[in-house]
Amino acid sequence: MSDNLSPEPNAYPPELLQAVGDLLATAHRHQVGIAFEPDGDGWRIHYLVDDWPAVEEYQLSAGPLSDAYDLQVAASAALRPLVKMGISVTEHFKNRNGGYMQKAPWATGE
Repeated sequence: MSDNLSPEPNAYPPELLQAVGDLLATAHRHQVGIAFEPDGDGWRIHYLVDDWPAVEEYQLSAGPLSDAYDLQVAASAALRPLVKMGISVTEHFKNRNGGYMQKAPWATGE
């Protein structure tokens, strides 16, 4: 892996923290989970959705967002498809809940 991720808490470059933070904040806003998967060549980032029509109709509760040699690049590349998909997920939750957004239990800590 090319990231040389350190166990030291302040050793990460600010750009990496910003890219991952933006991705996680966007995912939380759209009630979509994110999974980071390191592999021998870099990082894969996947989305996870609970209670969305894709889960029921297509058994598609997770899928790829990006795949890159570097975590910062993978997180930045995952943002655009996450936003696009997240809009549909948000609309689904609004419609399901009578027109208002209700947080999923995992998003509220319940």
